[in-house]
Amino acid sequence: MQDVRIVIGANYGDEGKGLMTDFFAAQAVKEGKRVLVIPSNGGAQRGHTVTTPEGVRHVFQHFGSGTLAGADTWSPRFFIVNPMIFMNEYEKLKAEGAGDFHVAFDPECPISTPFDMITNQILEEHRGNARHGSCGIGIWETLIRQGKLLGEMLAMSDAEIKNYINTDCRNQMLKRLSDNGILNIPDRWRDIIDDEGLIDNFIYDLRAMSDIAVIRDGDILGEYDRLIFENGQGLLLDRSHREYAPHTTPSNTGFRNPAQLIRENLKGMQGDVECCYVTRTYLTRHGAGPFNEECLKEDINANMKDLTNVPNPHQGTIRYGKPNEKAILKRIREDFDSEVLPEGFIKRMAIAVTHVNEYHSGIVEFGDYISDGETREDVTN
Repeated sequence: MQDVRIVIGANYGDEGKGLMTDFFAAQAVKEGKRVLVIPSNGGAQRGHTVTTPEGVRHVFQHFGSGTLAGADTWSPRFFIVNPMIFMNEYEKLKAEGAGDFHVAFDPECPISTPFDMITNQILEEHRGNARHGSCGIGIWETLIRQGKLLGEMLAMSDAEIKNYINTDCRNQMLKRLSDNGILNIPDRWRDIIDDEGLIDNFIYDLRAMSDIAVIRDGDILGEYDRLIFENGQGLLLDRSHREYAPHTTPSNTGFRNPAQLIRENLKGMQGDVECCYVTRTYLTRHGAGPFNEECLKEDINANMKDLTNVPNPHQGTIRYGKPNEKAILKRIREDFDSEVLPEGFIKRMAIAVTHVNEYHSGIVEFGDYISDGETREDVTN
């Protein structure tokens, strides 16, 4: 019997998905189970915060948020790999005392290059007040480029990779900038773009990453006792919400990707699948775009401190809103009902309500899991 948890943000992201992934991972590890976390969409733009009961605080981007609890990570083809961010986070985790853990990637993962990130950041600067609210990590640019996949790039020599980035990826960057009216690269970016060390560092991190992570296909799912699909962003940022474009993410943020991976890789098995939709007691939005529920921070709690969602030049300052409980429950139900699992799998819905200690709203009464703090020990069910 496969034991599956799917962690999905119910709103615009920043709901507490890292907290719940850590909770589910620690719960299973304590029971002696092998745990695998699957970041099932997006890429390193995610910022899922976990604070352990011992006080270690980490913002997860490239690794599953159950890592500090003892879980392994496998990234499927829906996840965009960024070797430079991977290695930076790996060194942080080791410095923070993370124990032994294993990391694997699907060979069909798209891979971001430095020029994808640079293109993203130059375009956001150029948009000014009309910015899209991107994190500057190059997610959309990587997908537009449709370049080499991870397995293909790992099979290339260093010289071939360098030539590929200096030609295909550089030319795509120049085309994207030109198509958006940027004919001259800003001076402060030119020195970075022309620095040979930029590509050398990327190749070094790619090779270092390949020494740490292994390449595996979806068969890996059958080797673990608990699977935790950890989605990034939230339902309101799903690519299907075209009415919010361009202030969305180019991925599926709900049940769709996990369900597809279960259908492809666990067919013929039996499983218990809990879809856990996470929401704060209030709403947040980090980035530009419509926000009908928006209010002042003081209308929620003037004394709140968010150490993860700090102001940055791409997304600006985090925004706050009053929750509409009916709307939240409606979109949760619609997403939950949207996918069918293989015969033998039982699916059920759960709601996790976080930040209860900061603000109390009507959504609390619908919570199967309630959190009034920062660590897994603050979660009750």
